Amino acid sequence: MGLAARFLEEKGFSTVVLTPTWEFNRAVGIPRQVAVEYPYGRPIGQVGDVAGQRAVLLESTTFLKEAEKPGAVRHLPLEWPEPPKDTHWHPPEMSPIIAANLEEIKNARKK
Repeated sequence: MGLAARFLEEKGFSTVVLTPTWEFNRAVGIPRQVAVEYPYGRPIGQVGDVAGQRAVLLESTTFLKEAEKPGAVRHLPLEWPEPPKDTHWHPPEMSPIIAANLEEIKNARKK
């Protein structure tokens, strides 16, 4: 994501990256970041939490509009609602692309 953001910035497009690792991203030069203390793979929130996801996305787009220059970071005042060990990482059904390629995936894992 960071490389794509940097490329787009070089072409004149403003970007914002939503990340739990803002310190690392700042060190490697990610242009604008919204830092959220959520588990990896869950940058916008829990599965099915439409209101929470909307809040993260609205904060992110607002920051994109308000950030005056690359290098800016906004920390969202949000906390993950449960201990990481209790987090349900996968939705109840697999994604369509995984379902369509499941046999190929299984075969590749056997090699």
